[in-house]
Amino acid sequence: MIYYLLMPVFALLLLVFQTTVLDLFAFGKIKLEISLLLVIYAGFHLDIIKGGVLSVVLGAFLDCMTCLIPGFHVIFYILIFIISKNISYRVYLEGVSFIVVFTFLCVFLEGVVMFLIYLFFFDVNISYDIVNTYLPQALVLCAIGPACFALFYRLEVLMQHGEEK
Repeated sequence: MIYYLLMPVFALLLLVFQTTVLDLFAFGKIKLEISLLLVIYAGFHLDIIKGGVLSVVLGAFLDCMTCLIPGFHVIFYILIFIISKNISYRVYLEGVSFIVVFTFLCVFLEGVVMFLIYLFFFDVNISYDIVNTYLPQALVLCAIGPACFALFYRLEVLMQHGEEK
């Protein structure tokens, strides 16, 4: 029960950190979406209810804070969570190479989906952003992905230690 009370607070703190401090380090060139890494981790390691709620809360907060397309992050994070959850049953998840490749694919997929939405709904060509923004973003996030997964695992163990079993 404590998970569902603390999770929105920590999700909001993570997103504030992500949109302020990490944007300063990236000089506004790329977005370091630690929240997307957390959704992928949730798909791999959390149960369906906890991970689904976390995905919805992170997506909703991120939509409220940064998104021009209402509901994009909620739908995309739920989609990534479902894909991650389905893959978690079939693949050995502790391999660093798998985490790197899967994170790269998810982050780059977000860029491609954003490109397609802008192209078809707003008739704006942002193809230059795929190479200049989304590709470097995917490369950086897949490089720091395993370290973030280790941090998320430690936080999960810390939170489970306080819960009754």
